Amino acid sequence: MVKHAFLSFVEEDLGTVRMFRGQAKNKNSLLSFDDYSVKVPYNSTDAAYIRTQITSKIRAASVTICLIGPTTYTSQWVDWEIRKSAEVGNKIIGVRLYSDRACPTPKALTDLRAPVLDWDIDAIVRAIG
Repeated sequence: MVKHAFLSFVEEDLGTVRMFRGQAKNKNSLLSFDDYSVKVPYNSTDAAYIRTQITSKIRAASVTICLIGPTTYTSQWVDWEIRKSAEVGNKIIGVRLYSDRACPTPKALTDLRAPVLDWDIDAIVRAIG
């Protein structure tokens, strides 16, 4: 069963996010997911255009996974992506990328009472359902 996931994260965590993507694809489980996150930043300063492009990616997914690093909670874009995901009906979960650093939970995840998990692909797969 394939789940389509949108990954919400900050640029500072891109290297770790790449490892997450790779582990999620390589993990031998009954559930896999397609990653609909933005791979290349949009070359625009027009926020409305960027929101339109990201919204299409979010709508193509059934679940949004917020990958939480030390500065994720400060990102207005991550907050917007999480709230937009809820608006379109995506299942939402948070995943802490680091166990050795403080990674505050973004307010949108708290407001929506979304589950926040440690980086454990099996647990994440179970949470996605």
